[in-house]
Amino acid sequence: MNAPLITTIIPTFRRPEKLKRAIESVLRQTYPHFQVCVYDNASGDSTSEVAAQFSHDPRIKYFCHDENIGAVENFQFGLSRVETPIFSFLSDDDYLLPKFYEIALGNFAKHPKALFSMGAVIDVDEKGQVIEVRLSKWPEKDYYSPPEGLLEMIGKYSNWTGILFRKEVIESIGSLDLQMKAIDVDYALRAAAAVPFAISKEPCAVFVQSADSYSGSHGFKLIYPGWPMMISKIRNHPELSSGVKDKAGKILQNELQELLFMNAVRSLAKRNCLETFSVISTFKQEGGNTYKVLLLIMFFKMCQALPISHLFLRFLLQLRRQILRKVQTVSKYSHCDIYR
Repeated sequence: MNAPLITTIIPTFRRPEKLKRAIESVLRQTYPHFQVCVYDNASGDSTSEVAAQFSHDPRIKYFCHDENIGAVENFQFGLSRVETPIFSFLSDDDYLLPKFYEIALGNFAKHPKALFSMGAVIDVDEKGQVIEVRLSKWPEKDYYSPPEGLLEMIGKYSNWTGILFRKEVIESIGSLDLQMKAIDVDYALRAAAAVPFAISKEPCAVFVQSADSYSGSHGFKLIYPGWPMMISKIRNHPELSSGVKDKAGKILQNELQELLFMNAVRSLAKRNCLETFSVISTFKQEGGNTYKVLLLIMFFKMCQALPISHLFLRFLLQLRRQILRKVQTVSKYSHCDIYR
């Protein structure tokens, strides 16, 4: 039996059925030389039983912590144990498409200097409806060197579910930043600032946006104070020119303001007044548009005076999502093998 070339890290916590789907999606890969390392964050449910269903396959390895060490720490735990030349991260509620490894390894063969390969990730909702494919916004180019890759990635970051990393990336940028909630964005940006990479717009993975997902459940905490920390890292990066630092910092700052504005609207739609107040205050503090600040305050007061107003905001958010689907290039991904 050939030694595994790729390690897929799957941290998990109390999502046994979704974990099963994630593991099965790796087993469906057309490239067979991999190992799947499942790190159970002391779930205390049927997660171990799900893992046991794959015990006949020596490529599946299961480890359970004695106690919950934290979501970010569990990702780092898995990263620190990578011994293969290549690795990837897979959250337990997302899944891979069958040719992911094959496509990424093809990119490495075509571009030997690339230290990571990024494939198209299809963002879907809980019903499997395609929301967006961020890599479709990138130019028709398949190889980037720093800092060009960094500037292209900011604002159009494609989830790391579709990224295959060479182990040299760890040597170049180190481990995950445990102070961050958006560890995937931070790690990818740090990598893009330091090493060359290849991309493919072929569909490679599916990122599921749901209320109980890591990104869906963390909301405001996923953005703040992590985004200002990422901006600070860019502005203090020793190998970037002042012009690149300034340009990248401004793009990230604009993205932060947009994320805060939309987070405030979503918090209002969920009738989470306490979080909404915090987000509006932060949006204003981070230089948010004055008219948008006034609009948020108006909606905040309206929702307090008329509780059913949040239904109108939910309608607007749904309408926005439908419009985005129509104006973005997602139709060519509709045929993909997206299973639930």
